[in-house]
Amino acid sequence: MDFDTTVKLSIFDTLARTTHVPTALDVARTLKAPLVDVEDAFRRLHERRLLVPEPDDRSRIRMAPPFSGIPTAFRVTVQNRTYYANCAWDALGIPAALHRDAVVEASDAHTGEPVTLRVLDAQPLPERCVFHFAVPAARWWDDIIYT
Repeated sequence: MDFDTTVKLSIFDTLARTTHVPTALDVARTLKAPLVDVEDAFRRLHERRLLVPEPDDRSRIRMAPPFSGIPTAFRVTVQNRTYYANCAWDALGIPAALHRDAVVEASDAHTGEPVTLRVLDAQPLPERCVFHFAVPAARWWDDIIYT
């Protein structure tokens, strides 16, 4: 396995276990690898659109899709652990990534009313709702943090 994949798997393992996104230093310690090598891997993973660093600190992760490194309006509860998703689409990606049932809590962007989605046996349960994407998917990475 190449080093970038090892770094990526370490990030996701930490996220799955702790609900928190590790820093480059955390990953370097876990892997017993030089910090500069992990920071270089973070850069390459970002170039491949597999993670998004914090704009002002590239050693910290803002997004490791479908997970958010910061609290968002998309809370996903899996086995009494709360994760945050970057968007509604990613909120459904978290239970898929973890292979677990989940409850997604969000709010209607138009009315502010709470929206709850449940995922059971790898399927979202039917719920009357609409997902709206303000930016076409082809342009998401123009400014992925805004999108």
